[in-house]
Amino acid sequence: MIKDLILSGAQALDDADSFNIDRAKYMNASSAESCIRKQWFERHSDPVEQDWGFARRGKQGELYLVDCLIAAGASVAYVGSDQQSIVSDTHRISATPDGYLRGEPDVALEFKTIDPRTNRARLPKPEHVTQLRIGMELAHLQPSDWPKPDHGVLIYMDASNYNDILEVKIDRDPEILNRMSGRADRMLRAKDASRLDREGRRTGECRKYGGCPFAEQCGVEIEGEAKVSRGNRGSKLDDAVRDYVMAKADEDAAKAAKASAAETIKAEMVARSARQLAVGNHSVELAEVAGRTSVDWKAAEKAGVNLDPYKKVGKPSERLTVS
Repeated sequence: MIKDLILSGAQALDDADSFNIDRAKYMNASSAESCIRKQWFERHSDPVEQDWGFARRGKQGELYLVDCLIAAGASVAYVGSDQQSIVSDTHRISATPDGYLRGEPDVALEFKTIDPRTNRARLPKPEHVTQLRIGMELAHLQPSDWPKPDHGVLIYMDASNYNDILEVKIDRDPEILNRMSGRADRMLRAKDASRLDREGRRTGECRKYGGCPFAEQCGVEIEGEAKVSRGNRGSKLDDAVRDYVMAKADEDAAKAAKASAAETIKAEMVARSARQLAVGNHSVELAEVAGRTSVDWKAAEKAGVNLDPYKKVGKPSERLTVS
């Protein structure tokens, strides 16, 4: 099938990518925030089946953005096929920056593609900020002719609309290499994964996007986690589950934002000694509501009141749980 040929070719292109360092000797900036056990298994396990589709999408998006910058006459360095990996042997950390915009000052660039359903209120992602900041500090350790960025910019491009671009300025963090070096040393020196914290169980990374490919080696299944199944990947069910999870994340974020805004509004109304105000095109009213009358059923039963004649069972329903 043509699909098989495409995927085979994609793997061949991935295999052709070369790096100027042995990445197994360093903690990589792009995965520094990921589960420390996963990082260990990536360096000590035989290759396992993984879906690299998202990474390939990101690579193509990056090439497009680089082409656009060059076509616009921007002065860029170490972009596209000219990318270079840089390291600190002292900190045992490496990075492969997406490039730099040369100028006064230089600016570090990091390109990301995002799903159109992404909750942008949650951007930038912490792991992306860490990746960019590590790259900036490593750049400052390089020879004098290497770009020395004053700050960085995360570029998020909608994978379904290349004109929809979000730009986020990220300041330097000069201490990040020192903070991360202990984590890098701990991961790289560990003789086996049992010496490392199973972080993915706390963060949900074990199940995120179909599950960690090293779940079985890590022992997550032994401790009661459901076995990761890839049989439905790419199906209509897979699409629906992804839609559900992303919509749920948006819903949770919206509820939190609504609750926070409500508390701010209440505080501002109280500070103004106002019960009703016109704010912009909206009317805001703060009113006291009488408490609801309720029955303490447990106390009634404890007092010997027989409540059985008043109980009824509702119609059965379905409950869906997606985790």
